[in-house]
Amino acid sequence: MTVISDAPARTFNVVTLGCSKNRVDSEGMEHLLTQRGLTAVPSTGDADAIVVNTCGFLGAARQESIDVISGLLAERREGQVLVAAGCLPALGDHHQELPAGVDYVLSTREWYRIGDIVQTLFGEELQPEVAGCEGMLTTFSRASVGPSAYVKIADGCDHNCAFCTIPSIKGRQQSKRPMHVLQEIIDLVAQGTKEIVLVAQDTIRYGADLGMKHGLPQLLESIVETVPNLPWVRMLYIYPSPLTLKMVDVLAQHDALLPYLDMPIQHADRDVLRAMNRPSNLDMTRRLIDHARATLAEPVMRTTLIVGYPGETEAQFLNLARFVEEQEFDHVGVFTYSAETGTKAAMLEDRIDPAEAEARRNHIMEIQQAISYRKNSALVGQILDVLIEGHGEAEDEAGNVEAITIGRARRHAPEVDGYVFLPGALPIGELMPLRIVEAGPYDLWAEAARSSSPGSRRPKPAVRARRRRLSPAARSREANRPERRGQAR
Repeated sequence: MTVISDAPARTFNVVTLGCSKNRVDSEGMEHLLTQRGLTAVPSTGDADAIVVNTCGFLGAARQESIDVISGLLAERREGQVLVAAGCLPALGDHHQELPAGVDYVLSTREWYRIGDIVQTLFGEELQPEVAGCEGMLTTFSRASVGPSAYVKIADGCDHNCAFCTIPSIKGRQQSKRPMHVLQEIIDLVAQGTKEIVLVAQDTIRYGADLGMKHGLPQLLESIVETVPNLPWVRMLYIYPSPLTLKMVDVLAQHDALLPYLDMPIQHADRDVLRAMNRPSNLDMTRRLIDHARATLAEPVMRTTLIVGYPGETEAQFLNLARFVEEQEFDHVGVFTYSAETGTKAAMLEDRIDPAEAEARRNHIMEIQQAISYRKNSALVGQILDVLIEGHGEAEDEAGNVEAITIGRARRHAPEVDGYVFLPGALPIGELMPLRIVEAGPYDLWAEAARSSSPGSRRPKPAVRARRRRLSPAARSREANRPERRGQAR
């Protein structure tokens, strides 16, 4: 595509709110705007065009989106344009909540039009991008990459969970064609990415709309064959399904396919699951978990749960608590139920008192915290491969500051699980063997694997407890709080 030569040099900044799937859309918008001759800048204040990619999954997320847009409008300088994009504009019941003054509203199903929209707002001649464009599944190359990257393989959802707004936001599932997924991954790895995280609303059903019976296992085998120099491949949002059995079998055959199963079950009481319109056969759920643990080497299990669903009795909640104790997941995220307009659950009566729902959430988190701490403690002394992602600083009680390195092991998904910390500043983007020397319920502390002498440096508990001021290169520690550990479809 040819960019108009006499057009003014424009800049843009994309603000991303919500889940990893939104982040992929933001990266796509950045790619398309760059193709139009705009330059990305790190600050909204320096941008001619600001795009806020909103979240609409829960009421709190919608309010955050509205607050961010309002703040940007209040600070907007003359000539600056602001586009509200993403999930919130796609919700008809909440579209009117967007603050007045937004220059254009672009739903999540239309993000690929961002280049046209911005050029129109600046009064420039349009030169639409056509080749390779497949709507919201547009394939694109990132201008810059990090050690880890999300690749969206499908969008939309064919399920009708009673509490969920996503089908009304995204529509039915559409899968990206395998050749386009592979091309994105090849480009990312060529630029230095070490971990690819495959995401969708319902990742396990990838390719079903393309007529593929075992689309995800086939895609995984294609990735391993086509990109043999990719060290880590991870999947998130695996809906409980018999299809998972085949996927697990494929994971077991390739070291690059991480033995990490993220399967949101939402509850463990049959009646509550039926009310949620979720898979309610707990024997099948146990079979899936048992098969993963019997088949995979060092499997890591993650799930997300909802407590306080309308009508959830104390006995039903205790069924869930016992299930968490029984299964001993490695990572668990727990949400309190949020009534979302337009969903079937929002019309249910017998609401649970919010304070009671929060108490139930805290009870599950306490159970899980003990399980996680026990599992992490068992890793002390082991050597784990760690992907180095950033640098930060830690401060002890005496005010002494030291540099720290921040990374993740194979058992940690980006943003929702824990981190591995160690003193010093190791090269970002490297995969390094590190010896675990201390453990908490979420995070691990490590040292270089070669340092095993009795006098080797060991981080002080006071330093670990008071770490702060992480650099922008490191992911926000706030993203790892328990209330964020469950950002699922």
